[in-house]
Amino acid sequence: MTSSRRRSALALPTLLLVLGASGAAHAQRTAQDLASARQLYNDGIELRDKGDMNGALEKFKAAHALGNTPLTGIELCRAHAALKQPVEAREVCLGIGRIAVLPEESQRSKDARSDAIRLAEAEKPKIGAIRIKVTGVPAGWQPTVVVDGATVPAAALNEPRAVNPGVHSVTAKVGSGPETRATLETHEGETKELELGVQPPPAGEEPAPVTAPGTQPPPPPPEKKNTFATVTFAIAGISAAVGAVTGLVAMSNESELDKECKSKICGRDQWDALDSAKTLGNVSTVFFVVAGVAGITGLVSTIASGSSKSGSLAPRTAKAPASAIKVTPVLGLGGAGVHGTF
Repeated sequence: MTSSRRRSALALPTLLLVLGASGAAHAQRTAQDLASARQLYNDGIELRDKGDMNGALEKFKAAHALGNTPLTGIELCRAHAALKQPVEAREVCLGIGRIAVLPEESQRSKDARSDAIRLAEAEKPKIGAIRIKVTGVPAGWQPTVVVDGATVPAAALNEPRAVNPGVHSVTAKVGSGPETRATLETHEGETKELELGVQPPPAGEEPAPVTAPGTQPPPPPPEKKNTFATVTFAIAGISAAVGAVTGLVAMSNESELDKECKSKICGRDQWDALDSAKTLGNVSTVFFVVAGVAGITGLVSTIASGSSKSGSLAPRTAKAPASAIKVTPVLGLGGAGVHGTF
């Protein structure tokens, strides 16, 4: 058995144990995910031992995405480092420290965590940077800068951008104007300055509104509710209901009295019933009056509120004066109502 196969054979049982424990701790990972992660991990080991580091990198990426264990993470970190990608290597190694520690974690997983800390520190000085300065930007515009296919956030345009050693492509433009392109090479730990002059956007094109990072446009002011109108309408409704009920009772009593009182003349025995009917009629009348006044007041308040919301500056004479509102109660035995004009 070759040394590479022996390493694979030793790594497999440990990875199986760690992935199984990880699956118990993270129920969102399915059995299919864990089985795939085991296979991808071993495929990556074989490709790495054969010298195919790019192929191994892809396998380790997939294995770590599915398993997310210190063992899958450290192999992915080492693959990035071997391909001279210190930015990605350091980020993966730092991410291993954020993986939850399981009670039954193996010694190999603990060693992987320690190796990740050392490797992250070793890769840090290898990271280079590009500082980009964009010139020719018209007032009120924000340039769009892309480095190696990734758009640089506006807030970070004036700051150094971390890059791996190698050749980099940078583009810049304003609006839908033409792109300015440049390429430059950086070495390990090197920071380079790059100045890009951009062309103005087409005539007539307006810049997009610029919003500060982490902020949102202020919400529209809440609509003010006319509480007074709501209360008066509620009073009108309740009063009308009470007036209707008492009016119906009064009318029913009046009907009974018509049967007992001959020629509208009631005897002493019917006086109490007659007083009750009159009282109910008066109560009904009062509640109908209250309902009418409250309803008209609520209507006037609603109209006035609507005018103020629309910004109307109509003179006071445009509104109905108080004297124009007339409420006339209709009184009668067993019957009541209200007649209003405005």
